[in-house]
Amino acid sequence: MKTIKASGIAFAGLVTLGVTATASAEEIAIAIHVEPSHAMFKVGERLKESIEEQTDGDFSVTLLGTEVGGERDHLEGASYGEYNIALGGSMPMTLYAKEFAAADLPFVYSSSEQAREVYTGETGELLNEQLIANGNMRLVGLSARNPRNLTSNFPVETPEDVQEVRMRVPEIAPWIQIWEEIGALPSPIAWPEVYTSLQTGVIEMQENPVDLIHAGKIFEVQSHINRTEHVYSFFHWLMNEDFYQGLSEDNRKIIIGAIEEATSWGNEMVANGQAEIYEELKELGMTVVEPDVAAFRSAAEPAIRDIAESYHPAVREYVLSLVE
Repeated sequence: MKTIKASGIAFAGLVTLGVTATASAEEIAIAIHVEPSHAMFKVGERLKESIEEQTDGDFSVTLLGTEVGGERDHLEGASYGEYNIALGGSMPMTLYAKEFAAADLPFVYSSSEQAREVYTGETGELLNEQLIANGNMRLVGLSARNPRNLTSNFPVETPEDVQEVRMRVPEIAPWIQIWEEIGALPSPIAWPEVYTSLQTGVIEMQENPVDLIHAGKIFEVQSHINRTEHVYSFFHWLMNEDFYQGLSEDNRKIIIGAIEEATSWGNEMVANGQAEIYEELKELGMTVVEPDVAAFRSAAEPAIRDIAESYHPAVREYVLSLVE
């Protein structure tokens, strides 16, 4: 699907009674790699409505989902202008701004607000310079995700409880290194295989946000949810840089403002939904455990310090200030 650049000329059409209409709306294509039922797609729907309403129809927004590919396809499409905006998880940082990919490092942050600092001030400016230079995209919005928690068939209260225990983690090298440092046996298994792997004993634990724990029916094969809250990460809304530069000052202000409003609305929805999901998981038989998170952070510290050496100095300094 070809999008029309903001600086392009819209085609003219005809209306009833043979009267020539004014130039048609310019199109904004937004690629979102999650299912329509996901909270981030709902954020996209709100964004579409807001942009079209505030620009009085000068822009027409099309939301594209998994029918045009996965996350990497969407990011690459936004990079070369096939899509004007794309949603990314952790991938855009690891692909285009690796020195700044620190916001989702396990056992460093105590809140989304702390993790969000990586994207602000001078660090945020440097990060965006990397995204633009390497990916021809700029970060225009962040959507908070629920923190990740550990599930098991026994209570996990201290690092001693995970020693030599087989657990599933995503295929993210720093995450694997940190869990190995703590003493677990991390195994990168694809998410669609996690349920069966737990059921058959290939792994004994896994970690995910509560919404995925619920959606994946992990409660059927695990009895405990341990609130380690070890990762605070974000979805990234990225805009093609050529499109951004081609927007008029007024339209840029409207679109960026609409993104800020939609992501803020989405953050509240996600945060409020988390408490409800915890209650549902309890009703479904899961026991909620409050671990000694400080002990886990202490056990993870050597690996965190090692990983931080690969970050940009500004990011490294911030990360290390939180583990000292």
